[in-house]
Amino acid sequence: MAKAATKSIILEVDSRSETGSGACRRMRARGTIPGNVYGLDRPPFMVAVSPRRIDDVLRLGSGVNTVFQLSLTGEKRTREAMIKELQRDPVSGQPIHVDFIRIDPTKKVQISIPVRLVGIPEGVKNEGCIIDFVNRVVQVECLPVLIPEQLEVDVSALHINQHVSVSDLMGTEDLVLLDDPAQILAVVVAPKVEEAATAEEEEEAEAEAAEGEPEVAKKGKEGEESAADASEKDKKDKKDK
Repeated sequence: MAKAATKSIILEVDSRSETGSGACRRMRARGTIPGNVYGLDRPPFMVAVSPRRIDDVLRLGSGVNTVFQLSLTGEKRTREAMIKELQRDPVSGQPIHVDFIRIDPTKKVQISIPVRLVGIPEGVKNEGCIIDFVNRVVQVECLPVLIPEQLEVDVSALHINQHVSVSDLMGTEDLVLLDDPAQILAVVVAPKVEEAATAEEEEEAEAEAAEGEPEVAKKGKEGEESAADASEKDKKDKKDK
């Protein structure tokens, strides 16, 4: 079942003319980040926006798939848009740059939608297995107003080596699934035991090595004693002669 995204969100942005790394640093110091607006075969333009407002949009809507009204400060007109690309600081995780794309509410868009697994598989509950979530997003085509927050698939009946695929998702006339229907989304598998087996083999090898060391040492000592005895005997024989 698909959950619809929130659409009544307004994001206000300011026009900007400064470019370059120095200008971007000054903008961030003032509490805004640089951005650009593209799409619909119209000229792109540069904007500045509060990173806090970006996070508000992501939280209130359906993540980067949220459709919102982009409002330019000083203008009464708004335009429907989405986030095309959002860059974050690798350390702090804060937004540092954003690209918006204009959309036509009457034209379909192709977009990635997250998949949510519903239920606990029988193989996990009763057979000691785990579930491997292979593909977490799918590509769909639909009108912007119909973009779902996520697509759900029930995995509660799965036993070991059984899976769900794209064909198990519920596409509709208004929402077309673009991925291969046979593409696996999640599969129930037995837990890997290779690491445990390797650890046991290493322990056995260490134990065997530890058992063998005293014997080698003992043999070495016996050899040394035999050599010493032979040397003493040679000395005695020479003396007798």
